[in-house]
Amino acid sequence: MKAKYYLFCLIVVLFLNKTAISQNQDSYNQCIQCNMLIKDKLHNAQATTNTNKVLNFDAIECLANYLKEQKTTSISNLTVADYNSGKQINAITATYLISNAIKSPMGANLSAFKTKKEAELILKTKKGKLYTWQEIRNAFNTNKIGDTEHHHEHHNRPDAHAPIGVMGDHLHSKNGFMVSFRYMNMEMDGNRSGTSTINNTSIFNSYMVAPQNMTMDMYMLGVMYAPSDKLTLMLMQNFVRNKMNLKARMVMGGNTMFRDFSTSSSGFGDLKLGALYSIYNKMNTSIHLNGTLNIPIGNIKQKDDTPMMQNAKLPYAMQLGSGTFDITLGATYKGNTEYISWGVQPLFTFRTGTNSQDYRLGNTQQINIWGAYKVANWISISGRVLGISQSKISGRDTELNPMMVPTANTNNYGGEKIKTFLGFNLMFNQNSSLKNFRIGIETGAPIYENYNGIQMDEDLSFQLGIKYAI
Repeated sequence: MKAKYYLFCLIVVLFLNKTAISQNQDSYNQCIQCNMLIKDKLHNAQATTNTNKVLNFDAIECLANYLKEQKTTSISNLTVADYNSGKQINAITATYLISNAIKSPMGANLSAFKTKKEAELILKTKKGKLYTWQEIRNAFNTNKIGDTEHHHEHHNRPDAHAPIGVMGDHLHSKNGFMVSFRYMNMEMDGNRSGTSTINNTSIFNSYMVAPQNMTMDMYMLGVMYAPSDKLTLMLMQNFVRNKMNLKARMVMGGNTMFRDFSTSSSGFGDLKLGALYSIYNKMNTSIHLNGTLNIPIGNIKQKDDTPMMQNAKLPYAMQLGSGTFDITLGATYKGNTEYISWGVQPLFTFRTGTNSQDYRLGNTQQINIWGAYKVANWISISGRVLGISQSKISGRDTELNPMMVPTANTNNYGGEKIKTFLGFNLMFNQNSSLKNFRIGIETGAPIYENYNGIQMDEDLSFQLGIKYAI
């Protein structure tokens, strides 16, 4: 199956390489400062460099913030949109009005006028305060005015969201709402002891049954709502289907026989309630805290028929939840430039107490590191590395015979692995009826596995997600 993963990667790279030959024609309509599409004709701005390159801005405040970080000696000309006509005028000689009655794209409520007389006429009806260009520059440089806290995760670019396999990567603005649906598939094939593969013969030296392969399918519904710009709440509920094929070694009348069989389990997994809280959000960089509470509603008493016993209790890996209230804490750091974005997200999961079957799954530490390239305004390609470390199961389910199959032995749980992923995000034209939808696709496979005891060898995983945000 890993060969399929690498074939998929090759196909995607070839496709995106072809797409990259011609950048989306709307790229010139994107703000170089905040990356939003430029749709407001009465508030946009431009800067021309000494090399005659034109830089576009969706708002005058974006131009002012850009000039805070750049050497103005590289700029030969500055223009802003005249609020009355929409035409570009000289930014230095224009008169500026900040009025709550005239909203600008990035929240500074800043408009420009060709003459002071025209600005004074608007001031009489809209109220506010007039500024010269130098006064605007000074105010932005001292952070007295201007929206410098851009919520870059809301910008209209495909890589504004992390790869679909990353959860809790972005916040929403106040009263923002998003619903998502994800499908996740993971396959396991063969077995591994530590870092080495192990065959059936070796497993039968200690166990009666050897796992052969396993498929796990998960369907997840997610909801996000932001009561404020700094806080976003999350709810996630999944439905799980597990199927494991096994081979039993049975001795009958002095003869050794092998029998293939399968077991399965399905149902709702645990419910997760989470919150994201922003602690830093300036320009193109942000940091927020992640917190999730696991509500144990997934069934941990799943049973199925086996050649040895009817209605037999299934091993830990085939159960649908943890059976305990678990807490996940972490943080997410994100950044972006005009075409590239990146992120880092460490998470720590702590199991609490012991479940009703007298065991507790191991605590987990994981870190996601990703980078993405905006190939065009509608598609981005991403690469991701996931590192996971999990401790052993503590306690044991007394209904399970640890000598029957490796998956029933708590010593065969926990370890470390590193996985790599290739994916891409897609979005639709902002003038389209599908503008609120996003699609994410990602596939991956482990490049390093070091397990405690004997465990199944993880193979290809695949994720597909659809998001709708308002």
